[in-house]
Amino acid sequence: MFLTYNIIQLLALLLLWPVLVLWALSPRHRGRIAARLGAGLPKLGKSKGGPRIWIHALSMGEAASALPLITAIRRDIPQAEIIFSTTTRGGSQYARHLADKVDYQVAFPFDFYWLVKRFIKRLNPDLFILIETDFWPNILGQMWAMGIPAILANGRITANSFKNYRRASFIFRPLFNSFSFLSMQMEADAGRMIDLGVPPAKVGCCGNLKYDLQPFNGPKNRAARREDFNLPETGLILVAGSTHRGEEEIIINSYITLAAKYKLALVIAPRDTGRGAEIAAMLQRRGLNCARRSQRNTGPTSILVLDTLGELIRVYSLADLAFVGGSLVPQGGHNPVEPASLGRAVIFGPHMEDFAEISRDLCQNQAALGVSADNFTTVCANLLADKNQRREMGERAARFILTNQGAAGRYIEIIKKIIHA
Repeated sequence: MFLTYNIIQLLALLLLWPVLVLWALSPRHRGRIAARLGAGLPKLGKSKGGPRIWIHALSMGEAASALPLITAIRRDIPQAEIIFSTTTRGGSQYARHLADKVDYQVAFPFDFYWLVKRFIKRLNPDLFILIETDFWPNILGQMWAMGIPAILANGRITANSFKNYRRASFIFRPLFNSFSFLSMQMEADAGRMIDLGVPPAKVGCCGNLKYDLQPFNGPKNRAARREDFNLPETGLILVAGSTHRGEEEIIINSYITLAAKYKLALVIAPRDTGRGAEIAAMLQRRGLNCARRSQRNTGPTSILVLDTLGELIRVYSLADLAFVGGSLVPQGGHNPVEPASLGRAVIFGPHMEDFAEISRDLCQNQAALGVSADNFTTVCANLLADKNQRREMGERAARFILTNQGAAGRYIEIIKKIIHA
């Protein structure tokens, strides 16, 4: 299979090179091409005193899943060196938050045989951990050929993916069998992997790492007070966290309607903190005064633009109602575990692809509500009017997150067995 793959890859390169050159030169990709071809790649000798673990996450969602595992490795295998790689721009942006938690950050190589071999030889990993997805024959085949164990962590197989894998089983069966262990998020995922021909002894279910997600900066977790953020001493607080362009307009329009009925403060925390001035101008055009956190304004404000890093988790703790952004627009959604674990009433839009399992399970357990652009105001109004419903949602959310935590610890046990730590 691996030989056939490389022959097909070579033929595709010969035929499609003009298209690939244009793709590589596009603004979206050109900044990462050199690194993915090995520019600036460190040359590491054999690890000293502890295992060197290479963890790879495709994009932002997978990188978020990796955080609890990285934290657990640092805590329970302190002698380990950690290499962390990502593929997409979003993944690379998220990885910046992990700079103090890993030893090396690298780009993930294009899956060319010669390039993959160079990456592996220079990085010298003792263990490769793939988070959720991004299966490539050469990287996995070379790990197997060089005797480097590989683990699939937080694996998942949708019904559609399962059908595709079965149709192309001649490709995916050897690919999956190259792993030393495949840990899936749910028992159904594990069963599908076994149905694809992976020996049951290689498959397990450790749960979903995203339930173990913790904020980046521990000191920021101290109890927050309204006065810390110059928010009014009384009244309700709506926090819109990790918002994207296209969502703020919906939120502001809703706030104008809601503020006419409730004593309500609004916090908008854009995912890109550099958009603080843009959102402030948007509010001012609607005749609304606001403060920007980056400017450290004094005096109470009913509308705060949280355009700083590392403070969202504390503001979530003040929320009567928390909206998780990136979900009313097709951005894949952001982490609902943070406000849910704090016992807040949580809502999010239909685009929660990066946290699909968690958002689904929260809703099924009546611990969160899905909204749309059309009913956002109505859902908010109903929740703001019903203190008991907010409290019950928050209690269910915190309880649900707590009962589903612990995946990171189970992974540590598997890693220790494989690397004999």
